[in-house]
Amino acid sequence: MNSPVQPTRPLSREEVAKLEIGHTEIAGWLARTMTAVFVLAVFVVPLLHELSGPAEQGESRTVACWPRCCSIFTTLPEVAIAFDRADGDLWQRTLAANARLLKNIDLYEGSLKEESDLVGRLLGPTQYCLAKWGRLGNEKAYLGSEGWLFYRPSVDYVTGPGFLDPRMLAKRSQSGKPYATPPQPDPRVAIIDFAEQLRRRGISLILVPAPGKASLQPERLSPRYARDQAVLQNESFVRWKQDVERAGVLVFDPAPLLRERKLRTGDDPFLKTDTHWAAAAMQQVAETLGAFIEDRAPLPPPSPVDYRARRRTTENLGDIAALLRLPDDAALYSPETVEIRQIVDGDGSLWQPDRSADVLLLGDSFTNIYSQEAMRWGEAAGLAEQLSFALRRPLDRISQNDAGAYATRQTLAQELARGDDRLAGKRLVIWEFAARELAVGDWKLLPLPEGNTVLPLPPREGRGGGGKLSSLPANERSLVVRAKVETSAGVPRPGSVPYRDAVTTLHLSAVEAIEGTVPGDQMVVYVLGMRNNRWTAAASYKAGDVVTLKLRPWATVSLKYGSLTRIELDDPDFTLIDLPLFWGEEQ
Repeated sequence: MNSPVQPTRPLSREEVAKLEIGHTEIAGWLARTMTAVFVLAVFVVPLLHELSGPAEQGESRTVACWPRCCSIFTTLPEVAIAFDRADGDLWQRTLAANARLLKNIDLYEGSLKEESDLVGRLLGPTQYCLAKWGRLGNEKAYLGSEGWLFYRPSVDYVTGPGFLDPRMLAKRSQSGKPYATPPQPDPRVAIIDFAEQLRRRGISLILVPAPGKASLQPERLSPRYARDQAVLQNESFVRWKQDVERAGVLVFDPAPLLRERKLRTGDDPFLKTDTHWAAAAMQQVAETLGAFIEDRAPLPPPSPVDYRARRRTTENLGDIAALLRLPDDAALYSPETVEIRQIVDGDGSLWQPDRSADVLLLGDSFTNIYSQEAMRWGEAAGLAEQLSFALRRPLDRISQNDAGAYATRQTLAQELARGDDRLAGKRLVIWEFAARELAVGDWKLLPLPEGNTVLPLPPREGRGGGGKLSSLPANERSLVVRAKVETSAGVPRPGSVPYRDAVTTLHLSAVEAIEGTVPGDQMVVYVLGMRNNRWTAAASYKAGDVVTLKLRPWATVSLKYGSLTRIELDDPDFTLIDLPLFWGEEQ
């Protein structure tokens, strides 16, 4: 008797796919062709990279026998040096060497991208097409309506989770580069600790969290928002403000003021293609901050000053447009014209910070935007100048682009450790930082060393920073040296930060004078590692390289270069602080 026929079940798509994969047939000539194309694609890019010649961004001049794509192997001596110098047992020394190797790999991967001829030729035109026809930005820049541009970290600050959420704090405390110390994520801890250190010296602290464009002009990014939209902040902002104020720290929040001004005048509070506030909006912030100081942290009557204001016009294309890395001849975004208000002394000379002032302003690029010539929006017209003019009193200033959570506090701590007491005679410290730093900054704890003997002030052009002029003879302001690089602090990847220029730090040893007299066989030197969003030759310096540099005491040039983005050496115990400090330029 025949068995009944079982009904046939239709195969699922997954079952059909498995059957087809298992029985894929391909002609021999096609298999060989595809294999050859794959192998060619793997090797052609590094081959073109090697044949294309030195890249514009800067190339190591000490490695001629190695193909550039194999330059990672030339950094192995650095790893051995890190192993030899590390403290602790074998395991701890191995970890230190591994951390150095991971950092070298990260820098190597970045340099391959930045020095790639293929990337140099294709990145700009591709981004132009994406921006023009696809309305797409990149990992750092968002495209808004009518030519407005937004810095992604500022947008993420508004749209992201609360920065005080315990889960976010825990996640951030374990983030960062695998070779670097994880960030301290809680801004309250660092702020309250800093305020307490100042309070012990009889100094008050005022915080100024500068809002981002997305907080005040969301309608330029999305049509779902109205022009009279309330200020957008991270959901943890109110709690943060309440917590620090409860600890006795004054907070001046410019956001409500800027929103009210926007509704009243119709003027945009931010630049169209830049991260920062418009000049007129910043001036009102300074004037209102001056009134806040007089009300909440009154100061003794100032000595008479003769400050005057004069109008100037400047034109520039903003930093967010630069982050798009469009071709130089692209006309997708036009420069903006801005009227600034320069502050000058009675003799017509541009305003400068005064170290003897009883008010110190710590600030980031929101402070520098109309002060730092390198930012191309003018000079002597920034937040410090406008606040000094509003208060009718001189101000001291320490400002540095980027890393507002710690950079200026770190500079202050370094200068105190060198014996240059920038807090002597101070009654008030104003700390301005971008509000987005609350969510992404490294709020590391930085103890302030007790001030020692104050060093002699450099000439007027150098009154903006520290350093040891006494390390050179009085009549010798520069020298040329040959030295070995012990450590380099590294350089940001072009396009990764909204600043065109960046300074890196070198620890030099075996210093020999070519011209002049050297103050010792070791020194710390600041050099320009990135210029106009391109790496310089100094970006490729590594341990063991022998370099020739023309040096000038840092204190004589700090007013010009001190507010640029600066990458410092990892020196938590200030072991390098007693070494002479210089500014270096390639010879």
